[in-house]
Amino acid sequence: MITFSRIVKEEVVLNDFDKCCSKALLMAVIKINGTLSLSSQGLSLTIRTENAKIASKLHKMLKGLYNPNIEFLVSRKMKLKKNNVYMLKVTKAREILDDLELISNLGFVAIPQMALLKKDCCKRAYLAGAFLSCGSVNNPDTSNYHLEMTFMDDEYAAFVLELMNYYELHAKMTTRRNKYVVYLKSSEKIGDFLRAIGASQSVMQFESTRIDRSMMNTVNRWNNCDIANEVKTMNAANQQLNDINVIMMFDSLDTLDEISRDLCQIRIDNPESTLNEIGVIYEQLNGHPISKASISRRFKKVHEMAKSLMKLED
Repeated sequence: MITFSRIVKEEVVLNDFDKCCSKALLMAVIKINGTLSLSSQGLSLTIRTENAKIASKLHKMLKGLYNPNIEFLVSRKMKLKKNNVYMLKVTKAREILDDLELISNLGFVAIPQMALLKKDCCKRAYLAGAFLSCGSVNNPDTSNYHLEMTFMDDEYAAFVLELMNYYELHAKMTTRRNKYVVYLKSSEKIGDFLRAIGASQSVMQFESTRIDRSMMNTVNRWNNCDIANEVKTMNAANQQLNDINVIMMFDSLDTLDEISRDLCQIRIDNPESTLNEIGVIYEQLNGHPISKASISRRFKKVHEMAKSLMKLED
């Protein structure tokens, strides 16, 4: 089954990116999913992903910007779902990393240089790259709206958090198994994030499914409320009929006032009617209205009278 996360990611990689945005996206992907190694041929860069379309997009971007030699490898994970892992082994690593300002004497820089992310389109592309690398979002069919990205370093996670909140997404951060998770819980903010990274079709699907779920939940609540009201009405009507039967058993119906006697007769003739419906019938028979509150008070007196009669029987 194709997950919603995969649908979002494969929509993002279909987008066209300007040169500056391609660099911004690569900055995020290399920082998160890239590893460096030294060999006799010098510094090399390996980028890993479990999505073939993402790997293809990265290959195209790197070729277009730097034209390095890229060795494309595929391996299979031995644990969990045993997904394929696509690896791009890239030459010219130093040139690429210097251009993206990603390298220091100790390896990758802790956080990227904001000089390369001044433009709004580049900020969005960087977030797109981060999501492609380590992001996931729950299927909108579920009741738990959740989007997250998981990082190994707290300083870098805080940087991504700040970048997300530049767009007023109100993202939050927590820790999970020694990793740092930046997440969104609001369905509205998840939609805003997906829109920001260029997943407009996924936003439409997300919003449509969310609205359908919300409407279904509302209808279910209405139905449950209607059922509860019907049960309540039936229970009240049955109690009133029992009370009337007790009074009739003791030949005491004539001791009630005329209005109460009329209401009792209407209840006997209409055992499933609500108090409002009994009020309408009463007005049709007698030519003047009676309030629901007045009907309720009279049936309460009928109940008290029935209780008193049953005590006399005991």
